[in-house]
Amino acid sequence: MKFRFKKMAFYILVTSIIFAGQFLINPGLKTGKPPLISQQTLTGQSAMKMISHGPAIIYFWASWCGICKMMQQPISQVLIDYPIVMIAVKSGDKQMVQNYLTKKRLNWNVVNDPLGNIAEKYQTRGVPSIFFLNKQGEIALTTTGYTSEMGLRIRLWLVNIFDA
Repeated sequence: MKFRFKKMAFYILVTSIIFAGQFLINPGLKTGKPPLISQQTLTGQSAMKMISHGPAIIYFWASWCGICKMMQQPISQVLIDYPIVMIAVKSGDKQMVQNYLTKKRLNWNVVNDPLGNIAEKYQTRGVPSIFFLNKQGEIALTTTGYTSEMGLRIRLWLVNIFDA
């Protein structure tokens, strides 16, 4: 019983630190109901329909971003288990983005945002920016900068358990 209590206390402490850090590190990023993404993915899918029920991720990235390149593997691994819509910010026209995805062998659901208009609606200040959606499709957590696969999965777990 004592071990179980310590384990629960540890989880509560870690969760509290993560939630507090989210608001201290990422002030100003959009939370709550996500702004409408009216554009379709490069393959013609509705971005909003893909993420209407979470947990899910909206991931803002750019082909020219070094940190985004380091996140390709973690994002691709999480994509196996969760819906993710990727927004290519200021990465060129549709063909340039598609060529990049092909060259990097990324099978991603990408919406092209050549002027950064979608990123502006989400109040991002840079890439990568990641929005974690709960079961109702609302933004529950956000982060900017590099996040490991484990970091992505922990945040998805958090939005899932705290939404129950």
